[in-house]
Amino acid sequence: MSAVSKRSASDLREFLAALDERGWLARIDRRVGDGLELASTLYQLQQRGQAAVFEHVWDSAFKVAGNVIVNRDMLALALGCSRDDTQRLWLSKLRQRIEPRLVNGGPVKEVRLIGDEARLSALPIVQHAAKDAGPYITAGVVITRDPDSGKRNLSFNRMMYRSEREAGMRMMPSQQLGEIQNRVEQAGQPLEVAVAIGLHPCQLLAAAASLPPGDDELALAGALHDAPVELVKCETVDLEAPAAAEIVLEGEILPGVREREGPFGDFMQFYTPVVESNVFRLRAITHRRGAYYHTIHAGTDDDMSLLAPSREAEIFEAVERAGSRVKTLSLMPTILGCVIAIEKRYEGEAKNVAMAAFGAYRWLKVCVVVDHDVDVFNMSDVWWAMVTRGRADTGVFVIADAMGFPRERDPFMIHQGKLGIDATIPLGQWEHFERKTTLRS
Repeated sequence: MSAVSKRSASDLREFLAALDERGWLARIDRRVGDGLELASTLYQLQQRGQAAVFEHVWDSAFKVAGNVIVNRDMLALALGCSRDDTQRLWLSKLRQRIEPRLVNGGPVKEVRLIGDEARLSALPIVQHAAKDAGPYITAGVVITRDPDSGKRNLSFNRMMYRSEREAGMRMMPSQQLGEIQNRVEQAGQPLEVAVAIGLHPCQLLAAAASLPPGDDELALAGALHDAPVELVKCETVDLEAPAAAEIVLEGEILPGVREREGPFGDFMQFYTPVVESNVFRLRAITHRRGAYYHTIHAGTDDDMSLLAPSREAEIFEAVERAGSRVKTLSLMPTILGCVIAIEKRYEGEAKNVAMAAFGAYRWLKVCVVVDHDVDVFNMSDVWWAMVTRGRADTGVFVIADAMGFPRERDPFMIHQGKLGIDATIPLGQWEHFERKTTLRS
């Protein structure tokens, strides 16, 4: 795949077309019978580095898109940079904002289903894992507004299909959406939300980022895309949604109502337990003609590619601030482990780099530091560096009892500690570690 990309899309379907032009998109013409078959196909295509569009999904009129950013080249295409420069670009855009712009109409208004016409069963909602409690909306960006500040908030929250008009919505109390909902619920009021499905990757990346309360993710999405996100007013809630979204669900989170939700196969590839979750009640659906329903299989490269960039940028900035020369880094294939490529300048630098990374990103559990000639996006290359360049006795260090993944999600304390690995060559000894090549000089 190309190492340098140029952004060439304004919405999801144009981005899919750009992937198709590069041979990175598989179109599945056969009829897919259920969600598990679809999920299995997505996983197989991930191994080949391909996005997917399923043209015929059981009895639905919608097409399904998946694996939209399944590798670093697709991420680079979305951001309009080389794959080694995604962290630098993110940091530069993080200091900018382009405010969204309200427009009178847009493609997402082409079909409007209000009240009883709106049915969640019309969507090809996918069950991704065998023991999931049912089909889940996994790529929906939840849009709401803080009633006190009036500021908009975007987030990803899984939604379990319950009935034609209701879905369970999982939110954490510490999440901004959870905090907003709690305040509204204490006043005995429902919280109005819009759920946008089928967005350009820049909007998905912004929604997945952790921003301070009141910082509009859509303004960051505009900066990432170098253009304002166009918004349209919703039909039944006092909110705005992206005009070029494929689908928008409008509704409310009911106050004082909790229902059993789960199990669900989450990003660590385990099933979350059954919990009492909030309930979303549908008021309306608007969508484009021939709409694509976007789905994400939790824990796959597609999922991690959305979660990684903002966290990678935090680590990149911290390590550079500590004085090291970073080529690039990766939190793939899991955001709990990091590989950092540096231009090593002194012995012991790898340990300093890992310590800076651990300090910048609390969830980080394992950090491997490699030389600048190692491809951090290729785990085979990383493993090669570990076993051919790293010392097993002195090249590793453990930080015991260091806070990691939140305790409420880690009852066995598996993630309460950290491991650093120095997989760099001895300083100044490149002549002894020159990598062989088949290229003639």
